[in-house]
Amino acid sequence: MKNQKGFVSFVGAGPGDIGLITQKGMQCIERADVILYDRLVNPRLLRSAKATCEFVYCGKLPKNHIMRQEKINEMLVQLAEQGQYVVRLKGGDPSVFGRVGEEAEELGKHGILYDIVPGITSSIAAATYAGIPITHRDYSNSFTLRTGHYCANNERADSKGQQMGDTIAYYMGIKNLNINCKRLIEQGKPSKTKVAIIQWATLGKQKVVEGTLETIADIVNEENIENPAMMIVGDVVSLRESLAWFDKKRLNGKRVIIAKSTAGDFELESYFSAQGAEAYSFPILQKKERKFTENELTMIVNSKRLAFATPDSVVILLEQLMEAGYDIRDLPRNIACRSDKTKKVLAERGIIADKLKGSDESMVMIAPTNDKVIGLNVDLYFSHEILVDQRFNEINERMLKEDEWATVIFPNKAAVDSYVNELVNLNIEHMQNINFAYIGESVKEYANRFGFSTIDEEIQCQLDCNEWRRSQ
Repeated sequence: MKNQKGFVSFVGAGPGDIGLITQKGMQCIERADVILYDRLVNPRLLRSAKATCEFVYCGKLPKNHIMRQEKINEMLVQLAEQGQYVVRLKGGDPSVFGRVGEEAEELGKHGILYDIVPGITSSIAAATYAGIPITHRDYSNSFTLRTGHYCANNERADSKGQQMGDTIAYYMGIKNLNINCKRLIEQGKPSKTKVAIIQWATLGKQKVVEGTLETIADIVNEENIENPAMMIVGDVVSLRESLAWFDKKRLNGKRVIIAKSTAGDFELESYFSAQGAEAYSFPILQKKERKFTENELTMIVNSKRLAFATPDSVVILLEQLMEAGYDIRDLPRNIACRSDKTKKVLAERGIIADKLKGSDESMVMIAPTNDKVIGLNVDLYFSHEILVDQRFNEINERMLKEDEWATVIFPNKAAVDSYVNELVNLNIEHMQNINFAYIGESVKEYANRFGFSTIDEEIQCQLDCNEWRRSQ
């Protein structure tokens, strides 16, 4: 999507849960040459970007603006004038306290074309995930959105008297919580009006506290609630007692790292997220395919026993065989694989494979370069290389340091290696002192060698019951 002046899409990333971004928003991410993203954007969305896409963090922490607004405006113009397709990724909806107006005006001054892709705004999503309907025929027939902090123009407008709906949502309202509560009381809201504060809404680390206009500030201080947090004011908050649903998920509040040794494949993360946990895959890896030579392809199809180490190895080899004029009829009759997932990928292509069982029988093995193949009679052919995606270094460091992770899951031995190595590279080795869970006794023993000793029994039970496999 390149032209002489490029193009900018302002995209609403939704409130946090990656399932709440629009299909059009995801399409923009997938096509982008450059993505400028904010702190409140779920960084898991960036995994869908193409391998050549550049990431620029514009994150704004309380009292610490990583990139000033003027610089963001300038960069959008600069990148578009280079002919790039730029995605400006914003939390929630870009038009709701997202400063999209200022950024779009700047593009307009320079004759740069843009579009705006709406997103689910955080107030409605936060209230919904807390079990609070924004409107209800018995409690609320109107709804007001307000920012929790003010610029000079907003201060003047507010001094004339707030137009208040039955339900009011304050965005990023923790800093001025006391002030906002007092103003609402002064402007006619009863001091006993119910209030809910929802921190990190729609994510596994979501936390909700309740009070009234006169008590909520003290409760927030006692519970150490900080931004990002949404404040919902109104009688509808009383419905949370009967309608709360997200809090009741089986693993609500658990914080789990999924150690990775392959590119893509986020099934475990998706499963634990669906159970209410805050789950994050680490490290993020890229697949770099290797081109088989004509002689290698000949050796492979003429082998007596062919084995595959990973699903990616299957896909890469079969695609290159097809390009070279072969099809599955040219493969050896004796085909094996290492995992159930690889066996499933082969079956989808009409190939029935046996599971490897440590035989000394000679074979040709198709595997990634980081694979630890054991056996004297194995002729190894590399299908691809697994590399750490360096674009996620800043993201990984921030994600692992900002949250208090309790458990790491090791799906295989290679995942133990990649997890430990990348912790050292990012200088966050304290993450080796957390609980762990595993898939397979040999993986448990291997993790023990690296000092992982305490098993998270709740997470281990989830893995052992194999429900996560059935959900794939």
